[in-house]
Amino acid sequence: MTISLKKLILLSAVSLTTLSLKAQYEDRVITDKHDTIHCKLSRGWMGVIKYKTDKGDPIKIELRNVREFYSENKKMWVRRVYITSSRIPCFVDVLVAGKLNLYEMSGKLAFYDGSLTYARVNPMATSYVPATKTQNFVAKTTDTAEVVMDDDISRGKNKELLDAKFVPFIQDNKDVYSRYQAEGHISFGELKKLVEMYNAGK
Repeated sequence: MTISLKKLILLSAVSLTTLSLKAQYEDRVITDKHDTIHCKLSRGWMGVIKYKTDKGDPIKIELRNVREFYSENKKMWVRRVYITSSRIPCFVDVLVAGKLNLYEMSGKLAFYDGSLTYARVNPMATSYVPATKTQNFVAKTTDTAEVVMDDDISRGKNKELLDAKFVPFIQDNKDVYSRYQAEGHISFGELKKLVEMYNAGK
């Protein structure tokens, strides 16, 4: 085997290793200090999410040190927001991102209870807690979000919630606001369409 051929094989092996390492760390974590970390995300026991770089052990993602994280394909995309002006922090799933952001929180052991507090569910409690409770939030240019839809309250109450909390976000877009007013009942699907329509507008 000639020296040049040996070099070629060695270079190919190094390149493949580099590409493999790069592909391994295509997830992202954005810290509280706005640093972006290339990493590998993993979900462990009790849903705890950690991130790992090539420099050390996995690090637990917590509200106090991480503002956003997402997988390479953004199938998992989570952002820290603050609920209402009381600045109650929580992690929510990003459904739509743009001028108007739509978030969702579902199946967690904690939820916004509508009273400017963030209630934690005791999984050992005997009282009934909806297993599929889902809440949707919207926010514009800030990290403060408003709850606009809750599947644990009646349709009429949800409409009141939308009128009070969602409408102020879309009133500056005549087309979106008119479409909202024309709908008697706003489903989650329609809510998402309204947010996307708002973001597509000028």
